[in-house]
Amino acid sequence: MNYKQTFTKIKQSLPIDISIVSSLYTLSVKSQLTALAFVVLVTIFLYSELSYSIVIWGSVLFVFTLCRLYSIYLFKTAQQMYSVEIWYKFFMISSLSTAAMISLLGTVYIHYLSDYYQLFVVAILVASASVSTTSLFADFRIAIAYISIILLPLIVSTITLHFILSILLTLFFMSQILMIFNNHKQGEKIKELNDKLQNQVVNNQLLLDENKQFIADMVHQIRTPLSVIMTNSELIEMKTEKQVSPNITQINSAINMLSNSYEDLSYIISNDTMEYKPIEINFTDFTNERVDFFEVIAQANGKTINRHIARYIRVTMNDTELERLIDNNLSNAIKHSNDRTKIEVILEKNNSDILLKFISTGKNISDVSMIFDKNYTETHSAKRCLGLGLSMVKTICEKNSIDYRAHSEKGVNTFTYVFKV
Repeated sequence: MNYKQTFTKIKQSLPIDISIVSSLYTLSVKSQLTALAFVVLVTIFLYSELSYSIVIWGSVLFVFTLCRLYSIYLFKTAQQMYSVEIWYKFFMISSLSTAAMISLLGTVYIHYLSDYYQLFVVAILVASASVSTTSLFADFRIAIAYISIILLPLIVSTITLHFILSILLTLFFMSQILMIFNNHKQGEKIKELNDKLQNQVVNNQLLLDENKQFIADMVHQIRTPLSVIMTNSELIEMKTEKQVSPNITQINSAINMLSNSYEDLSYIISNDTMEYKPIEINFTDFTNERVDFFEVIAQANGKTINRHIARYIRVTMNDTELERLIDNNLSNAIKHSNDRTKIEVILEKNNSDILLKFISTGKNISDVSMIFDKNYTETHSAKRCLGLGLSMVKTICEKNSIDYRAHSEKGVNTFTYVFKV
């Protein structure tokens, strides 16, 4: 049971994916070309000692190496023939089979050689193990198995032949294992850093896209009231003094819209760097002033604002943040309510709490649970929105421990804010 658990852990230590398999096949190209020359030279060098037996060994290994080169060609040109797992298993089996054939030099043939040729065999096997450490570094499991197949039998064989050499080979084997593990750890760190870098690139691209969209929408928000101002200015020049009143209303409305957009933009830019300190505010007067400001905009859009504001209510919070909270709700109510409808603004005391409500009539909110999320906009609206206003309100509420909620039913949309006193 322990062996099965160990095998499972080793298997899970490095999940097989296309990048690993691709690295194994790519890095093995040069090693296989080198192996062809290696086989020919070893066969020629040992022919005088081993005669036709080494020729048979060399021929089989030479053909097998050519087959491995062909498999690399297939992987490069027809990778879709097999799944990643099959390509990986084929590479693993062919690599370990190569190692087994090479290890015959250290397990069988070395015993029929003189001391000089024995040292030659040891040298070429050590070189083969060293090369494999580099060419197989993409999968430390195959690398360890490969050099183990080559070096462990050689170590056993040299114990009876050269004891000191056997010790040196053992030390070399251990150093290669440590090198493989170090390469594996370094590879994991590099992969982790690369993943972080890729994630950062994606996040930066998303931020860039958001900024582009924000700028485009803000330009649209500013262009609309500017167009209103320019159009009504031209109309004023063509009319008498009594006829200009509606145009003046439109211009004042557009100016207030511009001012509101500017204040929103200013807060978005500075809220991360500027400290907005709380102060004591006359909530009653403050709310009345903001309603006065938006009445011109409501009138220009054919809507009215009814206020039910209790007297003598005070609250402690930053005035800029309170202004953004009220203004965004009034702006949304005007923008998204039906034509010729009334917008209700209610400020009242409820026991120890202060309630601020904005009630308007229009299309139902599709998803009240997402209405305060950043960049969320209701798709049924024909008017272009930034999708940042209520997200800004949400941030302000959470900073100041204000409970906030939205309710939409039968065309009546209600936004409620509860201030703790």
